[in-house]
Amino acid sequence: MKICYIISTCDKYLDTRVKYQMETFLNDIDKNDIFYLTSKSNIEKRYFGWNCMDDEKNITWKYIHFFYNMSNILEYDWYIFVDDDTFIFIDRLKLLLTKYNKDDFYYIGNELDHIKKDFCLYMSGGAGYAISNGLYKILYNHVKCNGINNSYKHWCDDLCIGLWINELKNKYNIIQIDNKNFLIDPHKNHDDLNNAITIHRTMTEEANRFYYNIAKQNKKEKNNIEVNNIKEDTTFVIVTDLNYFKKAKRTIIDLRSKGNWQKDIVLITVDFTLNNNFKDFYNIIEVKFNQIDKSELLNKIGENGFSNSDKREIIKLNQWEKLHVFDDYFMKWKRVIFLDAGLRVLDDVKYLLELDYKGKILAPKDGSYNDYNLFKCQLSYDNQDIIEKVKKDFGENILNENYFLNSIWIYDTNILRLCDKNQMITAMNTYTLCRTNEMGVMNLLLRFKYNLWEAFPVKTSSYKFLFDWCELNNPNTNWKDYCLIKYPVTISFDDC
Repeated sequence: MKICYIISTCDKYLDTRVKYQMETFLNDIDKNDIFYLTSKSNIEKRYFGWNCMDDEKNITWKYIHFFYNMSNILEYDWYIFVDDDTFIFIDRLKLLLTKYNKDDFYYIGNELDHIKKDFCLYMSGGAGYAISNGLYKILYNHVKCNGINNSYKHWCDDLCIGLWINELKNKYNIIQIDNKNFLIDPHKNHDDLNNAITIHRTMTEEANRFYYNIAKQNKKEKNNIEVNNIKEDTTFVIVTDLNYFKKAKRTIIDLRSKGNWQKDIVLITVDFTLNNNFKDFYNIIEVKFNQIDKSELLNKIGENGFSNSDKREIIKLNQWEKLHVFDDYFMKWKRVIFLDAGLRVLDDVKYLLELDYKGKILAPKDGSYNDYNLFKCQLSYDNQDIIEKVKKDFGENILNENYFLNSIWIYDTNILRLCDKNQMITAMNTYTLCRTNEMGVMNLLLRFKYNLWEAFPVKTSSYKFLFDWCELNNPNTNWKDYCLIKYPVTISFDDC
């Protein structure tokens, strides 16, 4: 990964703050990838300036001249913008950026909303932000097209760039990600320090040395872990709220008995805490995440929901919590197998483990084996502007393509480097037309954007049906002919 570091400074701090950064976190960075923006240029020392005034009310001009004149730096994967009193944890930054596609239009940082009403949401320049290659190129073209004087929007540089990006959102699918690990203020607790990607207001040599020593220690510990720790192979995952816990218990019991699965099971509990006796008896790993904020989604959908739906978009909001299955937490396993709460496991899970999952997500095709449901049935058409945005962003053909059912899926955790929970939540609030909640968003990204989906085989090596929604889809069959069924009718939920 090739990263460009663009750092705002002034002549006053060249012998102090700039020196402290160069001697710490920038020490191992190729000097040709470092660009300090100040009043006058000294390329050997990596200072870049176009005789701009050297005060805070004129910082924006340095950025405008940089974009306008630096036509030779358009091939970096990522561009990092920070101030001269900010420390970067380089390894953590690189790990974050591996999750996103550099060719898409990403704008990632600590989002400021204090002047949203008058201007826009934008990223703190002090805490720093990341811009992907795809977005940087359109920013460069934007400045070249408008010219130096017309590109000036505000004396505050980070707001000016935020305003450019806000304008470009009308033409491009810009993905703006708020990440509070770009710290505006020094850490307030240990967790902040453990997760920080940047720390702002590190003005002294002592502060830079302090964080640099932490970064070196983190790297040493990480290397030791990688040498000594073997990544676990597989975990099964179930998500449940209290109302569905009875169904989740049934699936867990099936897994441990009929499924012969004795290794990891993760249960994500949404609005309750798991009983310790049940957790210990069935050897469950309970995981809790902050519930996903659906306020923006609901505001866009409206209180009456979609005109062509069963209203699950407003009454079954906990379905969105399934997106947590794509959290970074699951990187500790190689493979994740998700099962809906209540799904029946009727035979050995070895038939799932036989499937080639590398570099993909496996899931059943929605619809019967001989028929193809089309993705257009998954969408609301109440808001034609969003329909047109879907067509623009993913192509008109997707409406007439098949798609996957997400009652069960298997994925290689390496795909989280390309598409993760945060992207899905952003898509949730952008494409607010999915009649089946998270299933529509999962298909938009994993099926259509990244082309990661592969359909389940119909039958296993034992010639049983691997999965079906219900036995009625295949006349003259019963539960013994299946490995997994979502809604069995030949064996009731209460028979056991």
